[in-house]
Amino acid sequence: MTQIEQKFIEILAKEPEIEKCYSKGLVNRRALARYLVKKGIFHESQMDTLIGMIRRHKFKTTKDASKLIKNIRINIKDNILILDFEKEKNILHKIENLISRIDYDKGEILKIVVGTTNVKIFVDDSNEKKVLEIFSNSKLISKHKNISEMSLIFLDEAIDTKGILSLVTREFALNDINITELLTATPELLIYLKENHVVKAYEIIKRFKIE
Repeated sequence: MTQIEQKFIEILAKEPEIEKCYSKGLVNRRALARYLVKKGIFHESQMDTLIGMIRRHKFKTTKDASKLIKNIRINIKDNILILDFEKEKNILHKIENLISRIDYDKGEILKIVVGTTNVKIFVDDSNEKKVLEIFSNSKLISKHKNISEMSLIFLDEAIDTKGILSLVTREFALNDINITELLTATPELLIYLKENHVVKAYEIIKRFKIE
């Protein structure tokens, strides 16, 4: 891979709207090359080489992912709290205690992610006091309140389909929607957003379903 190709890939990663516009035919190779030169990313003397590289570059396609996203089911739950604790030796005992105190019959949620150094707990914000009591001697690293959980449930074939995650996250990034956390339980995708971003995020997903 040449330096020009490497730099071009880095630009696409930083500015995903370029790839989206090019893939939809909204801009041609020469116009894209002029844009990148004008921004100072490439020198004018590299124009012909750049155009040739763009012609050869295999831009990502999301046709299969777009097809699947039309058939998703969307569920949204508000008032979620995300607590991030430092991992410790007796963490499993505390987790067991917390699980026993969650009332699933009432629709209360509990999701736990045990990482290498941290443990993240996703619960209803009404259970904050309960969690903090159990983890009273644990180091709380961060806390996210006023979070909504957006559950996207795909068809089973989504497991073997490329580009689904990037399709969703790219559209959110282009629309200035920040993803606080993201979990997968294929074919379900769980996205955690600030509550004030949920309406826009929902509109984006619904737009996928009708395009």
